[in-house]
Amino acid sequence: MALMLLVLAGAVSQAQTTAPAAAASAPAGPTVRAEIAAPLQAARELITNKKGKEALPKLVEAEAMPGVTNYENYVIARLRAVAAVDAGDYPLALAAFERSLASEFLPAADRTALLDGASRLAIELKEYPRAIGLLTRYKDAGGTDPALRRILPQVLAETGDHAGAVRESQLLVAADDAAGRGSAENLLRNLGFSQNKLGDTAGYVATIERLAQQHPKPDYFADLIGRVERKPGFNSERLRLDVYRLQRAVGIELEGAELADMASRALQAGLPGEAQALADEGFAAGVLGKGKDATLHQQLRQQIQKAASQDAKSLADSEKSAQAGKDGNALVNLGFALSGMGQHDKALALTTDGIARGGLRRPDEAQLHLALAQWRAGRKDEALRSFAAVKGSDGAPDLARVWTLFIAGAKR
Repeated sequence: MALMLLVLAGAVSQAQTTAPAAAASAPAGPTVRAEIAAPLQAARELITNKKGKEALPKLVEAEAMPGVTNYENYVIARLRAVAAVDAGDYPLALAAFERSLASEFLPAADRTALLDGASRLAIELKEYPRAIGLLTRYKDAGGTDPALRRILPQVLAETGDHAGAVRESQLLVAADDAAGRGSAENLLRNLGFSQNKLGDTAGYVATIERLAQQHPKPDYFADLIGRVERKPGFNSERLRLDVYRLQRAVGIELEGAELADMASRALQAGLPGEAQALADEGFAAGVLGKGKDATLHQQLRQQIQKAASQDAKSLADSEKSAQAGKDGNALVNLGFALSGMGQHDKALALTTDGIARGGLRRPDEAQLHLALAQWRAGRKDEALRSFAAVKGSDGAPDLARVWTLFIAGAKR
């Protein structure tokens, strides 16, 4: 395995010895005596042949020799770590790693590699306090393996140290930001988990927003949208249709009752074209027109079809009336209706003219719908600017914020 090979190279090089007859010409520095070198050499050959279990007794034999020096104990520990990993005795391997790391003879160049191996063993054994110490030392020694660096906050969280987990996670996220890259999804999920455990709502929401933007998935957006709806002052009745639109955009599937409610609300809002598209989609997918509400769905569809037909016949008159109005309300309403019918260029022109004319009953909602129309038309940069301009305290700016995260994430 990779871990065994990692240690094997260092352990074997440390076990090289010179014969007693040549001791006088041996290079300066600690050496292994010939009587200990014999079982060590035998152990080394067994390890090389993937026979770690057979190598372990040879190391016990070497350790039992009289007068074993600190250096010889260090070489034995290095070889034992390799043999124990190969034999699947991870507790023994971890102890040997730690003994090697504590030795004064460990070369500085080998320290990070041994800390890497020891950390992984401690995690595998669920020895989390030991793992935390080893991982911290690995980080302080300049260890750079991204996967291993991300393990530290996870292990801290496992031990209940969520403050430490947040601290270490935020250091990694800051490093990712400085490098101009996104953070790993698992890192952000763990950060959010610990922030939630600490009751840090603001921090948690910021992390979920980062997840939604960098790793766009319906679950993250569902969390954010749910929080918007539960926020004090959110106008649930008036913005319910906009919530549905956002949910569908980010990939949250609506159930039959929700889709029927959305189509009904669109019809009531004077948007029969959007309502008809929703109804047609629902019936084609088999979400509507079945079950105990099948009759109600059919009745709703007939109402929508009738309204859409009448609306299509009166579009020219509606536009003439809207252009003649004293304020921009009719222009905005007609423009958004055309957006729902897919007539994007005309929709944007009318909506923009209506906002510029002013006198709007709900200017924030008009701005939100302009941004949505721009997104529908594929004008994402314009939509982002328009969503950023949504103001108010009824929840529209919060929906616009989620829209911004979604569109920005889709552009990555």
